[in-house]
Amino acid sequence: MRRGGFTMIELIFVIVILGILAAVAIPKFVGVTTQAREANMKAFVASLNRSVAPTIWSKNIDRGGKVNGEKLQDYIDIPKEFSDLKNKTLSSSTCGTNTFTKLVDSDANLTGGTYTIECRDGNTTTPVAFRLKDPSGDILTGPED
Repeated sequence: MRRGGFTMIELIFVIVILGILAAVAIPKFVGVTTQAREANMKAFVASLNRSVAPTIWSKNIDRGGKVNGEKLQDYIDIPKEFSDLKNKTLSSSTCGTNTFTKLVDSDANLTGGTYTIECRDGNTTTPVAFRLKDPSGDILTGPED
């Protein structure tokens, strides 16, 4: 009478196949967290440029186009990667005049460094702008100059 069950060879084959599948799948998932957090930071800065910056700029045209005393948290939810923005007040001293100035570094230390948001103060002809730089200093999103 034959008993039902698996032979040792069959079990070894199943374990080998599972090992091969794991060897292929695990490297795909290793950088997913970093990519997701970077994408979240890019989306945040893009939202700043698309909706918040024009609102702040148009609101401050009456003041000569200069940003003065605006808090980003009044306009948008601040992601955890940039929690320091909750304490920042935008003004001509925190945003560069005609040039980009570092506004805040990220709390997330991804890929060996911190990401930075820079801002440029607006004037009557140029809107307020934000950009995101990666740890190597490359601009990920936002205006070049």
